[in-house]
Amino acid sequence: MDDHFAYASGRIRSADGLRELLAATFDGLELLERAATALAESGDGLAYRAAVEEASDAWWALAGAPALRPSTGDAGRHLADTLSRFTLLLSQALVTATSRSADPADRVACLQAAQHVGRVHAALA
Repeated sequence: MDDHFAYASGRIRSADGLRELLAATFDGLELLERAATALAESGDGLAYRAAVEEASDAWWALAGAPALRPSTGDAGRHLADTLSRFTLLLSQALVTATSRSADPADRVACLQAAQHVGRVHAALA
């Protein structure tokens, strides 16, 4: 997890313009929410529930920033094409992880996630 925080921190620190800074921060807020969720699902989860809720609220608040909205026209289609290709990479990674896992629960989780990512891919087509 430390690698994720280091990468996100580097992106935030190196952002040149407003759009890049907001995009890096938006991704950082998602990481914050995911990490807080992992804590909340661990042993003393109730103590971290407020952190999850606040991180989620921050993510949703920033999601309303006009600078983060995708452009329309050719730029919007380019974004949809990029997302479509990314979903294929995510699906491939999830299937690979499924084949590498010996734990049936991990395998089921990966396959379920791959199914949802496949639906995202279909929705973007």
